[in-house]
Order: sequence, then structure tokens, then C-alpha cells
Amino acid sequence: MIFGAPLFLWGLLAVAIPVAVHLFQFRRYRKVLFSNVDRLGALQSQSQRSSTLRRWMVLLMRCLAIVFLVLAFAQPSLSDNGQTMRSGATVVSVFVDNSFSMENSTSEGSQLDAAKRKAREIVAAYRPGDRYQLISCAMTGEEYRWLSREEFLDALDALDIAAATRSLDVVARAQSNFMRQSGAANRHAYLVSDFQRPTASLDALPEDSLALFTLVPIEGIAADNIYIDTLRLDAPAYFAGGSVGVEATVRNGGSRDVEKLPVRLIVGGRERAIATLDLAAGTSAKALLRFTIDSAGWIDGHVELTDYPVTFDDHYHFSLLAGSRIAMLETDGSDANEYLRRLFADDSAVSLRCGPLPSDLSPYTFILLNEVSSLPSGQAQALASWVEQGGTLALVPPPDGNLSDLNALLATLQAPRLEHWAKRPAKAAQIDFQSTLYRGVFNGTSSDMEMPSVQGHYQMSDHGAVRQNLITLADGSAMLSTTPFGEGRLFLFAMPLRSEWTDFVAQALFVPTLYNMALYSRPQPVASHTLGDHAPIFLQRTYDPTSTPPELLGPDPGFSLLPDLRRIGNRSALMLHGELTADGIYRLGNNEHLAFNYSRRESQLDFLSRSEIEKGIDGHAEYTLVRNAAKPLDQEIRSREGGTPLWRWCIVAALAALLGETLLLILGKKNAKTRTRY
Repeated sequence: MIFGAPLFLWGLLAVAIPVAVHLFQFRRYRKVLFSNVDRLGALQSQSQRSSTLRRWMVLLMRCLAIVFLVLAFAQPSLSDNGQTMRSGATVVSVFVDNSFSMENSTSEGSQLDAAKRKAREIVAAYRPGDRYQLISCAMTGEEYRWLSREEFLDALDALDIAAATRSLDVVARAQSNFMRQSGAANRHAYLVSDFQRPTASLDALPEDSLALFTLVPIEGIAADNIYIDTLRLDAPAYFAGGSVGVEATVRNGGSRDVEKLPVRLIVGGRERAIATLDLAAGTSAKALLRFTIDSAGWIDGHVELTDYPVTFDDHYHFSLLAGSRIAMLETDGSDANEYLRRLFADDSAVSLRCGPLPSDLSPYTFILLNEVSSLPSGQAQALASWVEQGGTLALVPPPDGNLSDLNALLATLQAPRLEHWAKRPAKAAQIDFQSTLYRGVFNGTSSDMEMPSVQGHYQMSDHGAVRQNLITLADGSAMLSTTPFGEGRLFLFAMPLRSEWTDFVAQALFVPTLYNMALYSRPQPVASHTLGDHAPIFLQRTYDPTSTPPELLGPDPGFSLLPDLRRIGNRSALMLHGELTADGIYRLGNNEHLAFNYSRRESQLDFLSRSEIEKGIDGHAEYTLVRNAAKPLDQEIRSREGGTPLWRWCIVAALAALLGETLLLILGKKNAKTRTRY
């Protein structure tokens, strides 16, 4: 037996009051004259014994009344099923899963509504004076405080679906740590969730021998969820008049086939394209939607479909920056390269300028050094700084001449150096189709196409350099390699781009190689970001971290935030700390647009069964699973964790003792009247 309020047991000292009254009471006797006292002696002896017994019985009833009344205030309870219970304060921490998967339906509303009902039943099982914590998937700082029962219920009523997702082991660890700080003797934690498989993580639950964790699964009606899983833009550069392909991967997470599902592309508030998909159960398909950029500037859009009851993943936002034509500079060491001129002349995406290296390289994003052998140290240093800050440099070596200036530049860029000229024919054996230049350009592999060949080429020596071979010759040497440096990149050819040295200039591979170098030279912002991801978001513009940053405005007109902008390397980055909760397009002042989408972790409606939950907590003595989901939870808690409360029986016993005292006193008065007649 334990006592909820053991301090009231000091009230048992009040038993001394009726005992003192009984032992020290002084009775007054009255003389009565009798004419004949022969039988009075026997009657007096019998009367004294009866009166003494009755007085002791009255004392006992009074003591019992006080004892049971004090016990009622001390709130005794009897533990059931061998549960270990402790005297002292009680704290109750309740986690209510309010992630997007809780939008799923039950027979009595959404799963979140059912979870709220269970949370109300939990607090109803405990005393009003106990302390409570309500924790949700947000796990904000204000949730780490103890509440009264009324405050808990008010916070529960205000709880709504949120974008955050938490693994149950993370939540249980937070509950354990917070309850440990309270120092309470009785610590009870509840996890009310749908136990979605990706976030259940029962194998990582923390151990806490001083707390009792109860898992409360909320079972919903099986739902077929169709959602947009990923989105990819296929254009390396965006400019007015250019075409952009939007590839949306749509997944059918349900058990039924879907036919003719419409998928729409909305750009600038207008529907620009539509596609229909046939999706078998448990499969995915890609919808390719294409639109033309009308004008330069930020382009905001999203792909959407219609599906119920889970709707948070039915749209996917993106944002891109359509700029002017890419500024390219070609510097020739000898004669102009007719193949390069024909490729970029009058191109709608690339603006080509031919001439010597200027003192200011900042207007250009792509520079091609064509057979340049003489390069002063000042220009080499300027080129290296320009590449480090994000420029793209392509270097085509001359067939002969002094390579010392070029190798000095290559050493600065941490790239391979050009060694001796190998004047022998060789054929390309391998192409890296996973690189940015060739990804999605060709269908098939290098065995399905004619490979370029060279009549002579430079051998490259690494000397600790970092490189990736994009085109590799049969002897293992590089025909084209790339080296990252700072925020930029270097592309290094092993031979001149002339027909007498290679047939590469006349093959289909030549056009995407050079053209994609130019297109990918302009860094593009990431088309979309995921809410809850705390990785730095690199921005287009550079901001002074010491000055006041521009406001971050959200899709809701009432949302504004002074963001945390930091300098990482040569670029500015936006750091988020969970402030954003709604998906959509956010605007950083008038400068940049950022698209945010909800995580798709909650999209797959796959949940653990009761048997899987029982197996997951097997071996964890402090974790239990509710035995009967249909039974009111407060009843099960009282019988299992709180034991059987005895205060009501104490009240009944106290009243019975008072009634017994009253009956004894009444009986004593009747006997006194009878003796008086004698």
C-alpha cells in the first residue's frame, strides 16, 4: 500500500484526543434512596460491566472514525499486478504525435483527434495536483515545462497537425531527461502515436529504470496515399525563351491501381502543362511537364495532384532564377577555333566574346583558353582567384610550345600538369556518363556509340592533384579531366581541338561537352529545400554578416523573420533553426526566392502492428503496451499503474464507525432508563 499524500498521516495523532477524554473523564453521581436494596447489588454489578464495555466500544468507534478519515485524506492505494509504486510526487509526460500521417482517418475522426482523446483519458487517471508535460513533434522550448491539469488540457486543445517529424526514440529520450530533472518519485511517460514504420525506431528506445513508459498506438483506417515524391528540373541554365522540363516522380503507396491520374504544372499562378499517369499499387511513375520561360527573373511554380485523406504531399514547390545569356570569353593563343565559333555563334543562351584576357574577369562565368602558351603570372593569379570564386575555366593546350606558364596555373589550381607530348594514335575507351556534362545526354553506354580518337595527346601527371576523368583513353590516360577548385571548376583537355589531332570536334559528343561546360558555369540555386533540414542554404547574393539582413517573408502574408545569415567561404548561407513550418515560396527581401517542401517521410502509410510493437519492446521492462485499445485508458491506468484506490472505502469505514458510535450511545441511554425504573 502507498499513500498519495503521506503528510496527512500526521493526523493520526488526533486519536489521542478521544483516548484522553475516555481516560480522564469525571462523572458526577447522583444519590437515589431505595426502600429495599436487597437486589440492587447484583443489578449494579451487571450494569457496571455493561457500561464499561460500551464505553470501550464507543472509544474504539471514535478512534476508528478518526483513523479512517485521516487515511482518506492520505489517499491510500493498493498496487496491482506487482507494480512497484512509490510514495511522493508524480509527473506525467505525454507525447501526442501530430505529424502529417495523423491526418489519416479512424471510425471517430482523424487519428490526431483520437490521440487527443487518449491524452485526456491519461490525465484523468491522475490527481489534479500532479504535474504534466505535453510534448509534440515540434519539441519547442516552451513544451519543456510542467503544467497543471487545466493548462495541459488547454494546450492539448490548441494542438494541430505540424510539419515536423520525430523518431520515437528521440521523443522518449527527451521525456526521460526532462522527468529526471523533476526529481519526482513517480515518473510516467506516454507515447501516443500511429507508430509509422519509418519513425518508430523501437530498437533505439532509451533505458530508464526509474520511469514507466506506456505505448499507446492509434490505429487508423487503411488509406491509399498517392503523393509527389521527388521533383527534378532538367535544364542546366534558365533564361528567357528557354524551355524547362519538370520531372515529377509520383508514387502510389496504396493497395489499389490508379488510372488517368492528372498531374498539373502551375507556374506563376497559371497552369502551364498537364500529364496523366497510370499507377499500379506500390509503384511509381515519372510525369514530364515542360514550360517556356517568358521573362528573366525569379520563376515560382509547383506540381500538384489531388488525393485524400492525406493531402500535405500532393504538391511540390520549386523556384528558379532565369537570367540573361551566359557571358563566355574565348582567348586564342594562335588562330581562332572555327569549331568553337560555330558552336556558340548566335546562341540564345550563350553570349560569346573573343579577345585577350581583360583585367576584370567578373562579368564572365565561362572562360576558354584555346592554345594559349604565354600567360603572365599576374593573369594566372587573376584566373586562379576567379575560378576559386565560382568561375569555370576550360583549358585547351597547344600542340607544342612552352608549357611552363600553363603548368604554373595548373599547379595553383591543384590540377594535373601537362607532361610530354605522345604523338601516337589512341582511342577513347570510357566516358563518365554520370558526370554533370553527360548525365541524361545519351541513351545507352559508350559501347553503343562511336568513341572519339586522337592522333596525339599530352600525358598528365597528378603530383597530388585532384582530378576526375570524364573521357579516358584506351591506355588509361585522360583525354578530358575536371578538377574542382574553391567554388569553381577547371576542365583540362589533353590535346588541341583541331581536326588534325582529333576527330572529337566532328562527333556528336563535342557539342554537349562544350555547351554544357558553358551552361553549367553559372551556379544555379537549388530548386527546392526540405523543411526541417538544418543544412546551410547557399544564396545567390553575398550579404554582409555584420549588417542587418533582409527580412525573410513567407507564403503567409503575416510571416516575417530576420534570418540567420552567415559567411561560409566566399558565399553567404542561410541557417534555419526550425522557424519555418509551412511549405511554399519564401522571399529574402526583394533579392531571392526559396522553395520549401514538407519531408516525404510521412507519406508512406506503413505502420507497426501490435505484435510488432510488443516484439520491439521485448526485454525493456520499463516499456509497456496498453492492453485493450477499446477500454477507456484512465481505467486501465488506475488499475495497472496507480493500483486500487482505497480512499472511498476509508470514507465508508469512517461513516460506519460514526454510525456505530451513535448506535452505542443510543443503546446506553435506553439501558439507563430501564435501570431508573428499577
